[in-house]
Amino acid sequence: MGGQGTRGRSGPPEWEPARASRFRPDGAIGTPFHERTAARSETPWYFNWDLCHVVDVYDDFHAELGAIRTNVAMGDMSPLCKILVEGPDAGRLVDRLIPRRIDDLAPGGIFYTPWCSHDGKVVSDGLVFRTGEDSYLFTGDPSGEWFLQNAEGCDVRVEERTDELGILAVQGPRSRAVMEAATGVDGLELGFSRLGRFEIGGVEVDAARQGFTGEHGYEILTPAGAGDRVWDAVAAAGEPFGIRPCGEWAIDVARVEAGLLIPGPDYANAGPDVTGSHTVSASDPEYRSSPFELGMGRFVDLSKEGFIGREALVAEQEAGGPLRTLAGLDIDWRAVVEAHLEKGVPPNVSPRVEWIAKPVHEGGHPVGRASSVTWGPTVEKLIGFGHLLRRLGEPGTEVGVVWDIPGAGESIEAPAVVTGLPFIDLSRT
Repeated sequence: MGGQGTRGRSGPPEWEPARASRFRPDGAIGTPFHERTAARSETPWYFNWDLCHVVDVYDDFHAELGAIRTNVAMGDMSPLCKILVEGPDAGRLVDRLIPRRIDDLAPGGIFYTPWCSHDGKVVSDGLVFRTGEDSYLFTGDPSGEWFLQNAEGCDVRVEERTDELGILAVQGPRSRAVMEAATGVDGLELGFSRLGRFEIGGVEVDAARQGFTGEHGYEILTPAGAGDRVWDAVAAAGEPFGIRPCGEWAIDVARVEAGLLIPGPDYANAGPDVTGSHTVSASDPEYRSSPFELGMGRFVDLSKEGFIGREALVAEQEAGGPLRTLAGLDIDWRAVVEAHLEKGVPPNVSPRVEWIAKPVHEGGHPVGRASSVTWGPTVEKLIGFGHLLRRLGEPGTEVGVVWDIPGAGESIEAPAVVTGLPFIDLSRT
C-alpha cells in the first residue's frame, strides 16, 4: 500500500502484503493540520490514532463537547484511513465489496456502508464517496489489502491516500454559518451525504455533509500541503460564531452519545489488514460480528447478488437471524460509585470512553458484552453499547454489567437497563 496500487488484470500485483504493523519506521507523524492543532493545544494530551498523534483535549473537554452540541467546533479527523478505488472496473469492484446497491450512487454522492468478509463478518464500516465516474474513495479502518485481494479480474487501481488528504470536521448547530463564511457561498445548500467542491483559504477542497457526532456538520477533505491555510480560514470564519477546536476525547464521547460504532472497541476487524485501533478486541475472533448484529442490517440488501459475504448473511437470516443484537445500556452509576466507596476506592465514573469491553450478565450468567462505556454529559447518564443475546434486546430489559473495582480484586454486577439507540436525538438536518 502506501500509495502503491495494482491493476487486477495485468501481471503480478504492484503492492506489498501488509506487514505485522502499520507503524511507520520513522515513528508517529503529524496530520496536515498538526502545526495549527499543536499551537492551539493548551494540554500535553495526545491521542494515538493509527499512524498519527492528534490532540486529545485542547483545554476543556466539557467545553469542547458543549461546542459540538450547542454551537460549533472544529476537529482533526485526518488519521481516518482513506482508500481510492479508480479505473474502468471501479464500479464493478465496489459493487462486489459492499452489500448496498450502488446504482443510485451518482458522482458527488456518499454512502455509509459496512463491507464484509466471505463468512459475513464486518471487515469495517465507513463512507464511500463517488468522486467521479470511475472513482470511489473509502474512509474507514484500514482495508487496503482486503480490497486488493478481491480486485482480481478488475481493471482498477487501489491506492491508500491516508497521508495525502486531511479531514477537518466542522460540527454543530452553527456549522453551516461557519461554512458559508469560509467558502463565501451564501445560502450554502449541501444535502446530507452529498459532496461539494469549494474554495477555502485559496485552496480547492471537497466538503462532505457528514460527521461523527450526530450533529449537523461537514468534513473538509484537504490536500496535505494546504492544511494550515484551510485551518486558518475556517478558524477566522468561525471566530464571530465562537468556534473552538475540539479534541478526540470530545469526538469519541459525542459518537457514543450518537450511537456510532468504531472497529476495535465495538467489533473486531474480520479482514486481513492490521487494524488502526490499538485494542485487544480489534483482532479477537470472538468480537467478529455480522452487520445484523451491529445494527447495520438496513444497509444490507440481500436481494443484491454477488457481493462478498452474501451467502453467509442469507444463511444467517434463514436460520432465524443472528444470536446477538445491538442495544444501548443505561448503567446505574450510583451503584458503581457506592461499590467503590464501600471498598475505600475513589470512584471513577468518567466521560472517557472505555475501549475495553465489559462482560454483561443476566442472573449471574454471561449474556454478552458492553463496549464503549462512558459518562455521557449530554444525557447525564453512564452509557454504553450492549452486544446481547437477541432475547435481551428489548428496551426495559434489566441486565448487569461486570464492573471491576481497581485495587480491590473484586467486581460487581452494576444494574443496567437496555435502551434504544442513539442516546440523543440526531440533528443532522
